Amino acid sequence: MATECAESPALAYRNFNVCPHCRFLGEQPLLTRLCESVPMISRSDGSSFHLLLADRLLPYPNELSAGPTQNISAFFWYSHISRPRETGSTIVTLRSTETNRPTVFRAIETIADLLAETLARYGQLRKLYEYSDDSLSDCT
Repeated sequence: MATECAESPALAYRNFNVCPHCRFLGEQPLLTRLCESVPMISRSDGSSFHLLLADRLLPYPNELSAGPTQNISAFFWYSHISRPRETGSTIVTLRSTETNRPTVFRAIETIADLLAETLARYGQLRKLYEYSDDSLSDCT
């Protein structure tokens, strides 16, 4: 399954710390992440889901035995009303050796849009995607 970037994602909220989806459901709305030093990249439609970059970008694969790599990974958490008490996670890999550059975070913004569109459409995400040429490919 490949997901391509739409012209204008139907998202009401982008890059927030206080989640409108959680507030709508009466849950604790303040989003926390594993690493607070990266930009807040989050998406929500305001009622049925939220998605956020949960950790810093890491080399992929991250095992020392793998040696130098040309890929990085982005780890996202999400919640959807179809599974109200669960937090899902997904990893997206992309070709880059940089983990803290504006161009990489622009790509992560596009990835967040693509994931949010998929989450809005299907109510869940796959565990692993690869990002290339403005689209996501399912790797599971």
